[in-house]
Amino acid sequence: MSPAPRVRGGWLARALLPLLLAGCGEDAAPKDEDLLTSLSSIPGLTVREEPVGAHLPEGSRFFVMEFDQPADHARPEGLRFRQRLTLLHVSSAAPMVLYTGGYFVSTEPSRREPTQLLGANQLSVEHRFFGPSRPEPADWDLLTIRQSADDFHRVVESFKPLYPGSWVSTGASKGGETMVFFRRFHPDDVDATLAYVAPIARWDDARFVDFLDTVGTPACRARLKAFQRAVLERRDTLRPLVDALVARQGLSFEHLGAERALEHAVIEHNFYFWQYDDASRCDALPDASATDAQLLEALDGLVGLSSFADADVDAYGPYYFQATLELGYPRPFEAHLGDLLRHPGTDVPQVYVPRGTAPVFRPEAMPDVQDWVSRQGERLMFVYGGNDPWSAAPYVLGGARDSFLFTVPGGNHGARVGLLPEPERTEALDILRRWMGGSTRASRLQSRDWRLEPEGEEFGPHPPRSGRR
Repeated sequence: MSPAPRVRGGWLARALLPLLLAGCGEDAAPKDEDLLTSLSSIPGLTVREEPVGAHLPEGSRFFVMEFDQPADHARPEGLRFRQRLTLLHVSSAAPMVLYTGGYFVSTEPSRREPTQLLGANQLSVEHRFFGPSRPEPADWDLLTIRQSADDFHRVVESFKPLYPGSWVSTGASKGGETMVFFRRFHPDDVDATLAYVAPIARWDDARFVDFLDTVGTPACRARLKAFQRAVLERRDTLRPLVDALVARQGLSFEHLGAERALEHAVIEHNFYFWQYDDASRCDALPDASATDAQLLEALDGLVGLSSFADADVDAYGPYYFQATLELGYPRPFEAHLGDLLRHPGTDVPQVYVPRGTAPVFRPEAMPDVQDWVSRQGERLMFVYGGNDPWSAAPYVLGGARDSFLFTVPGGNHGARVGLLPEPERTEALDILRRWMGGSTRASRLQSRDWRLEPEGEEFGPHPPRSGRR
């Protein structure tokens, strides 16, 4: 499929006319008071301005937008859909951070780590098929990494005339890998990419099982497994408590069934502990002497049974479709539970995909991306957490130019540059500053009173309760 056609014609003149009249100067950047007019001049963009809140930079502005996109970039004359975006604006002369979570976009203003480090603007984009950013009727065959990359390409083309400075793309987890996919198909759209905890997985990827068999200490791994077995051994006596929780939260389990949902939650507890929790909390896990209520509270508190209920399964259906079609997925870590499982081998994306869909895996998709990274990639930075299971499937830099991989020792899925030990932290900040043209704002990290908003996965298919919005 050829790249999306470059936008031409009179819209650019219309967008820049108020800037020229205002005497913007050589960088063609709008004066801030003209921004709403300039945004409204972008074809296919609808925009409204929202309040920003006290925790954001003084004078910043926040916009919630929808952008008209073709469902199929190879046939732009066909079905269209509205893709949701937000813009946090600080200055037209500042760098731009292009961000995606790989899932939804929050309509509340926030700043990702590079946005804060660089004092940058932030353009956040919802992934196609999530939330309202879905064609109707939905042709699921169009939910591919290439179609998504072309979405981002059109967005960048439309906003670059208003933000002519340096651009860096970023995201965590699925958002991070989405930004790498974008660079693979449109390598020159942004100057650099900072991808957090971004995996590149295989079909039924056994590397995740090997990782969970060795991460942490033997005592902690044994305690996690003992907790899982205790829950499954008591699943029948736990059932009244589960039913009460389901009724209290108003959950339904037509897709998986309540019993299978409970079993999947138990299987994933081990993965989730290392993904979101801290090794120091291993001793706090209930053991076999715990009450039924304590076991269920610990399971639901980390994994969340509601994550396996119909509402979440439907909301994250596009992720499961993508995992089954192109992204790959971890092999379930369940061999040690085999004698207690009633639904073995079913905690896989194929079971979760939207009804009526039957994606067939494309084994060439991820190797193609990895091959691009190691042969043609440039200005890529990857940050992983040493204890995060997703770090079992990292990108390999190979011959990528001016590219770097850092790991936070003992870090989880919330790993970020600010958590790197010295001297790696300073090295990473210097690289980012160099990529963005020498911004000095990153040096604030050395200040004792410097603080960051949380980094990590903003949304996910089974987000922990503490991470829900």
